[in-house]
Amino acid sequence: MASIAIPGSATRWFRLSTIFVLLTFAGACQAQQTAQEQAKPQRPLLWKASSSTATVYLFGSIHVGDAGLYPLPASVESAFAASKVLVVEIDPKQVDQSKITELVGKYGMYGAGDGLSKHMNKETADALAAFCAKNGLPRDRLEQSKPWVVALNLVNLSLQQAGQDPKLGIDKHFLDKSKPPQRIAALETPDFQMSVLSSATEEEQQELLADEIKHFDRAKEFLQKIQDAYLAGDLDAVLKQMHEQATGPKSLHKRLFDDRNVTMTASLEEYLKGKEPCFVVVGAAHLVGDNGIVKLLQGKGYRVEQVGAGAP
Repeated sequence: MASIAIPGSATRWFRLSTIFVLLTFAGACQAQQTAQEQAKPQRPLLWKASSSTATVYLFGSIHVGDAGLYPLPASVESAFAASKVLVVEIDPKQVDQSKITELVGKYGMYGAGDGLSKHMNKETADALAAFCAKNGLPRDRLEQSKPWVVALNLVNLSLQQAGQDPKLGIDKHFLDKSKPPQRIAALETPDFQMSVLSSATEEEQQELLADEIKHFDRAKEFLQKIQDAYLAGDLDAVLKQMHEQATGPKSLHKRLFDDRNVTMTASLEEYLKGKEPCFVVVGAAHLVGDNGIVKLLQGKGYRVEQVGAGAP
């Protein structure tokens, strides 16, 4: 029987945070290819942003993965090695695990006398019940979780079923490789990320959950296309898949991505005003598109160029 994990313990946060961006892609499953079968990037999703004093490399991440993502192109590893600061969305090593339990309860769980059943319309409630029955999941264990938490758990379940591993995600790869004197900096905190998700209205949360249920069975197909585009370094294909596979209400998507991109860009601009070379790893969806970090930095007058597979 399949199992579903409710994020009521501190140890679950890193997995939840690493799949935060994957909601855009309607969940995720492993692309069933070996490392030999997957095409390596001809032009990785790596950009070089320059100011008069500093260089900031921007690398688009897939937050969970498999061995087929590696080895990374030489240009990516060289840019990382040349940087004095590794900048990530969240640094799990700096997270107070006891605080995470408190945050999950604060943002993602209903209090006594309340529950999920009271916050879903009949259509969504029936769809969730049918999903749980089909997949052998205990529906009662979801009752204290808010819809956005359940949606994240459906993404997580698809990852578990497919064998996708956050330990093989791009972020984790560089966090593990980073050693002093290189330092690690985070753009966001768990508190902030959970507050963004929990800011969704009941209608937005229902739509998000309904979409995750609807697209669950196509998750393998969706991620296959995303990974193919990512590994080929095909920016147009990445953008196409992002638009085709976006789930949930546009209003929530704006807060999850467009609004956060603005905040991230402001933080990265501070590094460009400094003197240290930096290597930034964020979800690929944050970098590309008209509202992505690359365009936002260019709009501020910085020179931002995509880097080839060779040395930067």
